[in-house]
Amino acid sequence: MTLQSSISQALEMASAYPDNDYSFLSVGNPNSKAVVHLFKNKRNLKNNIIKFLEKYRKKSGKRPQWLKLDFVTDTEEARFEDVKADLINTRRNYVDYGIALDEDWDTVFLPEEINFNAFVRPGKDKKGFILSETNINTYLNKYKRIRGKYSHANMRGADVIKFRTKSFFIENDQVYDLHADGYMKGLRKVDHLAPELDDLICKATDYLGNEIQENGKYIYGYFPHFDKKINFYNNLRHSSSTYALIEGLAYCDKDITLAKKPLEYLIEHYLYEVDGKGHIFDDTKGINEIKLGQNAAFVFAVCEYLRYHPEEQGLLEKAQLVANGILSMIDPDNAQTTHVINYPDLTTKEHFRVVYYDGEAALALLRLYQIDHNETWLKAVQGLFEKFIAEKYWQYHDHWLGYCTNELVQIYPQRKDFEFGIQNVAPYLNYIRNRETTFPTFLEMLMATYHLIQKAKKSGHADLVEELINEEEFIETIHIRANYERVGFFYPELAMYFKNPARIINSFFIKHHGYRVRIDDIEHYISGLVQYRKVFND
Repeated sequence: MTLQSSISQALEMASAYPDNDYSFLSVGNPNSKAVVHLFKNKRNLKNNIIKFLEKYRKKSGKRPQWLKLDFVTDTEEARFEDVKADLINTRRNYVDYGIALDEDWDTVFLPEEINFNAFVRPGKDKKGFILSETNINTYLNKYKRIRGKYSHANMRGADVIKFRTKSFFIENDQVYDLHADGYMKGLRKVDHLAPELDDLICKATDYLGNEIQENGKYIYGYFPHFDKKINFYNNLRHSSSTYALIEGLAYCDKDITLAKKPLEYLIEHYLYEVDGKGHIFDDTKGINEIKLGQNAAFVFAVCEYLRYHPEEQGLLEKAQLVANGILSMIDPDNAQTTHVINYPDLTTKEHFRVVYYDGEAALALLRLYQIDHNETWLKAVQGLFEKFIAEKYWQYHDHWLGYCTNELVQIYPQRKDFEFGIQNVAPYLNYIRNRETTFPTFLEMLMATYHLIQKAKKSGHADLVEELINEEEFIETIHIRANYERVGFFYPELAMYFKNPARIINSFFIKHHGYRVRIDDIEHYISGLVQYRKVFND
């Protein structure tokens, strides 16, 4: 199929939807923000599109790699003040309509332009959001070549036009139909979800692997609106991201040894050994602290690597050292944990920081127990679970608790632990099903609970499953969340509107955090989707 025939196909597909005279063409390439052009009538639309593409090629010296066609399907007049208030109060970056600021549509924005150029951003007090005159003018001047100064004051009392679109995307002469409504607006429709998810897993895994620098440290992430690096680091997320990288590499049948370098980076630069105990410390911005979860993430990342390279005894010994460090942060009498200690004197800094650390510690010790069968690790976890159950940790709905509970029942199945694991999800199921953000840890928690439920039924506790959760709704929720994860993937039809598409394409992002791309964001998407595809493989 040629480009012209692809355009013809998109126009034919669009004819099935209500429309008016207005349509948009977005033209993109990996190394520059998309150019957006409005056509104000339907006459000779195909020829006008082709003429514009030729003009684009001559001016930029590039053939367009990505095309997106947006056809206006309905319009609505509204007061500017009302639209401004709606933009500010809509969840950040979830605006699903475009705006024409004048009746002639001379200044007009697609929803992608509004969201992807940070027209709505946090205010200086960080407590609310504002419609940013600065960001709007930057976009108008730099990318629209509109030199007039936009201001809210000039729009006061004016009417504007809200509009909605039906969109199609063209890449490699293939036409993709994009969802038109709801939280999935702009997401490409697929006929077969399984191979699509496999493609996303492997592309995101490659992306994560490519963020490893020569010394083994990752590029931590980006805020893609303005192509800014995140100037922070977190060794806990370094480890947990390496764990997910190993999962992805294994699933995609790629060389696992890529993940050894980031493990060695921590060992070389951040492993503190004293009195037979090891700790992974963090010195980001001079904080000099050791976190329980940080130790744990290192251990379960190493254990995941050892699944594929058990001959690496040196890595095992380091994991065992750090596991001893974990034990030193757990009171053997009551299983109370110390979450943060100071480096290097090991004095207590915070008894509690985040609930996640306890589940991570239990998971790390269980994974290590499965390798070296040291009963010390298992005994510590059993003590932790007594605390989890007594203090009703299930009410935190933590995916790490889901992981470690499933791990424990595979080793030592007990009814009370099955009950705890199912309660971690069951009361929360409707919220998970309908959550508008992708929240990738949901899928991880659901998949861990899926395995736990299967084990419960095999262990004679089917009655408990039936009592605590509607299994049919549970499975449906898993499928819904797995498909919805695609909303957080940087397909080219999204990446093309950002300043530097090549920097972010094929990564995963967190939409309501400014489309943030961070190694641990990618981590959670990969882990959840890998676990999903291992079970649901058709």
